[in-house]
Amino acid sequence: MAEPVIQPRVRTSTNAFRSEAYSNVDNGTDLRSVLVLLWIRRWWLLLSIAVSLAGVTALAFLTTPIYRASVVMVPAFPSGGTGLLGSALGQLNGLASLVGVNVNTMDSQTEEALAVLQSRSFTEQFIVEKKLMPVLFADKWDSARDGWRGKPPTLARAFRYFDKKVRTVIEDKKTGLVTVRVDWRDGVAAAQWANELVARLNAEMRSRAINEATADLQYLRSELATSSEVEVREAINRLIETQINQRMLADVTQEYAFRVVDRALPADPTDPLWPKRTWLLVGGAVFGLLIGIFVVLFHQMMARQ
Repeated sequence: MAEPVIQPRVRTSTNAFRSEAYSNVDNGTDLRSVLVLLWIRRWWLLLSIAVSLAGVTALAFLTTPIYRASVVMVPAFPSGGTGLLGSALGQLNGLASLVGVNVNTMDSQTEEALAVLQSRSFTEQFIVEKKLMPVLFADKWDSARDGWRGKPPTLARAFRYFDKKVRTVIEDKKTGLVTVRVDWRDGVAAAQWANELVARLNAEMRSRAINEATADLQYLRSELATSSEVEVREAINRLIETQINQRMLADVTQEYAFRVVDRALPADPTDPLWPKRTWLLVGGAVFGLLIGIFVVLFHQMMARQ
């Protein structure tokens, strides 16, 4: 009886497997072969991921953290006005224009206050009085000799830096809420600056309102003394009453332009605005993988030529 012939099992060598993968990649359409090629070159991918992670780890742990403090506030006088002053302004605005007196609407007061908050003069005054120049430009300040290294930065440069990098003002037209944000490397200082900016703004707008109302009263009283027409005198008397109410309101109201809804508090030291270490590490790993894939495929493409 003839013995059955046993066919020998053919084993594909690793080199043959790689050659087939490379050949299929050369043909350009086999996704499975591309994945095989990436597996073969997995150490390249791991090296790329490791290098990328090392870079983002250094960035995450060596970069100075930035913290955010925010003040949420609403206009002290809503659009259209409320109470005695609001109704008086609406009724007397036309009369005021006839005699040359400026009776601001509530919307215009809010817009003016926001413009003052972001103005150069207001910001520079804040920087000077708080002595923030050495703080904003700490890399140029020599604390040992209490002086600048090289040419000192200007107030104009400090304003640009503070306006673009430190302070942000956001107005929500739908809700009327206004948010003042301060981003800084010291969370306690950021909260202090945000709260003081709002307090200084209210003080500035109070002072302007008192001065303006006082000047208008002087003008109206002089016009009243020289006018003989009954209707004009009645209109001027109503305007005088309005200006007195406006000055009285400014005298007694601390939060004149904006009422604070939520004061700024120091941020949690473990939760900075930047860097977000978890997101940086995840993003670094993904970025390293993509770079590794690109290098492997680019190397294979160059090897074909």
